[in-house]
Amino acid sequence: MKAKLFDAMKRSARLAFVALVGLTLASLLAFLTLPASAQAAPAAGGQCARGDVQCVINIGNQLINARLNALNTLSSRVTQQQQAGHITADAASALQADIATNQNGLRSLQSKLDAETSAQAARQDVKNIFWQFRIYAVVLPRDYQQLHFAIEQKLASRMEAAKASIEKAIAAAPSSKQAQLQSLYNDFKAQLATAEAQFDTVQSTLPTLTPENYNQDHATYASNLAKVRAAEKTAHAALHRAASDLHQIAQLLKN
Repeated sequence: MKAKLFDAMKRSARLAFVALVGLTLASLLAFLTLPASAQAAPAAGGQCARGDVQCVINIGNQLINARLNALNTLSSRVTQQQQAGHITADAASALQADIATNQNGLRSLQSKLDAETSAQAARQDVKNIFWQFRIYAVVLPRDYQQLHFAIEQKLASRMEAAKASIEKAIAAAPSSKQAQLQSLYNDFKAQLATAEAQFDTVQSTLPTLTPENYNQDHATYASNLAKVRAAEKTAHAALHRAASDLHQIAQLLKN
């Protein structure tokens, strides 16, 4: 009876680990398929003759539409990651809200631009596409970083929640495997701790990445962006290693 119970426990542990490893690899794959940075801004087009209002308006509309399309692409990626279970609903809502704010702002500026009657006013509106919004320089890189971060957080949360199951499975494993399993588990915990330590840096620094800060103090902005990227790179590497530990634990328990 005890042998049958032990076998059932082992089978249950194996199934749980297979499912968790599958979710882990899916989340990592989702992370890797996201763009590392925003696409480059398209060229503004040809020069307009002095006083040619419609020419300036047309160029401005091209610039705005390109940015709206890029934001739509980001919005679709956020939706995809939420539907796949790789980010939480709260993380998706925050990203979609920022996307909508920028889209609405651009559309409002576009309406103003289309109504201009002087080339000087139209040129100022075109300048504001860059100065006020910084879609390619700030918004897209920041929001893609936020999306990466959300995937990392969800993945770390899944791994953290698995600790009790891992400990139970290791305790039920044959004594000949205990030392190797425990070593992998200790590294798993250490890698999670490393990743989670980086999350604080990302979470506190991302809000400083704004168009205003980009315009007013670019050196500090660049330093903060580098800090976020370095922290996420460290967290990403740690989660990869934790996933490898988890995979090896699952394999040992399976055999």
